[in-house]
Amino acid sequence: MSKKVDEFVTKTEEELEKPTEEELEELEKELEEETEEEELLEEVEEKSPPPKELVQKRKFLKRQKDKDMFETVEEVFDTSTLMAVYELMRRGVIGELFGTISAGKEARVYCAKSPEGKDLAVKIYLTNTAEFRKGIRKYILGDPRFEQIANRGLRRLIYAWARKEFRNLKRFAKAGIRVPEPISVYKNVLVMEFIGENCKRAPLLVELAKPENKLSTEEWQKIFDTVVDYMVKMYQKAKLVHADLNEFNIMYWQGEPVIIDVSQAVPLSHPYADEFLRHDIQQIRRFFSSVGVEVPSFAELYSKITGME
Repeated sequence: MSKKVDEFVTKTEEELEKPTEEELEELEKELEEETEEEELLEEVEEKSPPPKELVQKRKFLKRQKDKDMFETVEEVFDTSTLMAVYELMRRGVIGELFGTISAGKEARVYCAKSPEGKDLAVKIYLTNTAEFRKGIRKYILGDPRFEQIANRGLRRLIYAWARKEFRNLKRFAKAGIRVPEPISVYKNVLVMEFIGENCKRAPLLVELAKPENKLSTEEWQKIFDTVVDYMVKMYQKAKLVHADLNEFNIMYWQGEPVIIDVSQAVPLSHPYADEFLRHDIQQIRRFFSSVGVEVPSFAELYSKITGME
């Protein structure tokens, strides 16, 4: 598997910074639209020019807004990502973008507000880091959903990866699993329900396990039972395996666990689906045992999740 991945990475590495014809056409179209809007605005203002103070204030606010947004996502922004965020603003999905909620090797998650003032989580996949290539190697090979785009360049692969997480969230939710509600996806930007309030995210299970939180054994048992129920639904209803399920990818909000980071989830047809499932079970058993839950054996959990009892 490693050799195939290395060949694929080498082949696509040169295409990382090279924009596609489609991207260039998209940029030209947007620039044309912006020019038309500016010309129309100039025509209107020539007939009825606004007060000088208003013009100066408007220019300052626009510069300040652009500056604030750029500084907010300075580490992850390239031209294409900047265009993607602005497009989601133009569509009325994002109203304002704020600070970082979490930062990983493959993506950053930001707090945002919808135009109506609702909290949002905006996940931006990095398009300029080798970590992305390393992180998804074991998940892309063998996944039939990536067969058509595997040789279309790394940037396209990242866009497909973001859409994959969007679709996985929908499949999980449809199966009755509590996940962040997927709202929109465009290029490498995924917009979801914010789990928490006032830009303060809900705690992860690993954080709840700290001594100061002092959850009772009964509370941990309830969380464990719910997580196992989610794993059954993932496998039997959504027909997916999370493939990275652990205490770092489960939040706790309003009395129930919430599964996050589902981009790497693979279909049951994936050649490593069973291996990923076994690893997920081992991770869940290990963590809940550490907080005092009497967990079933591996064989019992595997049988329950797969329905092979």
